[in-house]
Amino acid sequence: MSRSDMIRHPGPPTVPRRHVVSGSAEPLSFSLGKGAMLMSAIAGVMDTAGCDSAVVRLDGLVMGPYKFVMPDTSPDEEHVAWYSQTHEGHGATLTQGTAIVGKRNGEWFLHCHAIWDDPQHGRRAGHLLPDQVTIGADYSGKGYRFDGGCFDVTVDAETNFSFFRPRKLRDMPAINAAIVSLAPHVDLSTAVAELSGELGLGNAVVLGIGSLIGADFTDGSCMESPISEVLFLNGARGGGSNGPSLPIFCVDPDGGFFEGNILPGKAPICVTFEMILVAG
Repeated sequence: MSRSDMIRHPGPPTVPRRHVVSGSAEPLSFSLGKGAMLMSAIAGVMDTAGCDSAVVRLDGLVMGPYKFVMPDTSPDEEHVAWYSQTHEGHGATLTQGTAIVGKRNGEWFLHCHAIWDDPQHGRRAGHLLPDQVTIGADYSGKGYRFDGGCFDVTVDAETNFSFFRPRKLRDMPAINAAIVSLAPHVDLSTAVAELSGELGLGNAVVLGIGSLIGADFTDGSCMESPISEVLFLNGARGGGSNGPSLPIFCVDPDGGFFEGNILPGKAPICVTFEMILVAG
């Protein structure tokens, strides 16, 4: 049985399999104040920046009290995967974190996967709940603003989930980036490499998060779980003469951690993968 055969979603396949909106990206620097909730603080950044969407890194962010979930099996037949019970901690520092920033019902919304060190619990990883994460210290971060389209929470019939999907807002005079969501069973590495070439983005810088049906890594290791939460690690690139270089970090329902450069053809998407590609 192939990995893709391990997952069968309840609805009809999404068409197209790659949702792509091209536009303009520029570096974004921002500050978050101690004591604010992560979601409201990022919403303030977006209002000030005046951009359509963004993807930001949260490496080094200090959290005060925080809550998160991990991937888990579904309790019913309406989904093939779900979330764990809510976990919490008193404080931690993110090693790496990526947040997709878009809209839900017209309001700013944030989807964040991260890895962090908690003095009480050790290394943890998962899906942070942005309206239940307190910023524990003033923070300065970086990412990319995107104009011409936005990530918009959309109902997906195939998976029976609602998640970010790119939506075009307007044509831009200069194109140097694209926001993307990929459907289940699409191979992550192959899609990123092909999009980088097709969109003329060269060895694109890639930031993104999602889920995979297992993954094989270039060092010979693998993640077997068909359910996971995943983020691209720093340095992910989409093309070049030797093909893509896509380091990822995964956490499975048992709390197992997996890290490495993925092999082309060996990392099919479970539910979705959301990302930005910026010309490199």
